[in-house]
Amino acid sequence: MTLIHQALLFESPEQFLAAALPFIVEGVDRGDTVLAVTSTDNTRLLREQLSGAADEVTFLEPAGWFDSPGRTLDAHHRRIDALATESAFLRVIGEPVWAGRDDLETSEWGRYESVVNIALADSRAWVVCGYDRSSLASAIVEDARRTHPRLAVGTASEISADFTDPSSYYASRDTPLTPYPTTGVEWIPVHPDLAPLRQFIADHATRLGVVADRIDDYILAVNEIATNVLRHGGGKGEVRIWATDRRVVCEVTDTGTATGNFLGFLRAGPHSERGHGLWIARQICDLMEMRTGSSGTTVRLHMRRSF
Repeated sequence: MTLIHQALLFESPEQFLAAALPFIVEGVDRGDTVLAVTSTDNTRLLREQLSGAADEVTFLEPAGWFDSPGRTLDAHHRRIDALATESAFLRVIGEPVWAGRDDLETSEWGRYESVVNIALADSRAWVVCGYDRSSLASAIVEDARRTHPRLAVGTASEISADFTDPSSYYASRDTPLTPYPTTGVEWIPVHPDLAPLRQFIADHATRLGVVADRIDDYILAVNEIATNVLRHGGGKGEVRIWATDRRVVCEVTDTGTATGNFLGFLRAGPHSERGHGLWIARQICDLMEMRTGSSGTTVRLHMRRSF
């Protein structure tokens, strides 16, 4: 048995419980690892209905679990790797966080929901993603039908007629990047000696508002992408950094063309010679955008600002 990925579209607490409660109880009875990453109200309902069985469920805050697409994927992998037996499953009933997201964040989280079908395809995982139709924008709910192969309806499961092949969905999100600003942008070329680049990031990321305890992470992420420029991107590139209202953005460009789909979303195996840097950078940063083609490759690394 491999990945099951369902969308639970509900409009009332009763509809939510009708699907979520049997899913959790069955998992507890089987000895699966069960996570509930739901809204405050739905968490309270689950605890009340589960009674003593709630002690067998790990309840997590959605804001922490759905912190960034890369980190959430890695969290799934780590939980799956830690399963106690070969017959156990990771079961997750979650409600992705959509409130307060801007257009870029909403787009990238939609991409994440689609990529889950590939990234966890061979994993012993059953992931049910809750969408409250009474509060969410209709576009988000409709998108859930495109990113989940099946819909949870009570204890039943239906095929989503609108499900879109992840490769096609991923490509549809590869719209042109917004132009970088005409002012307030600092830049530096990529040279084989990356020490000046690391100092450049440290100086400007601090000035632009990246919190102190994330500066080293940001330097590491940029260093990984710049290393890819030297190894696979023709050896020459440029790095730009600027701030938006919400995030600090570091853009790394080169003249090379990257190959493959879902770049940075798929965990590289221990014997793989490529892919580790993009995987690391996507986990470290709050968002990562990547575009590649005949004219070159651009990677944008986003970190939240502290002000």
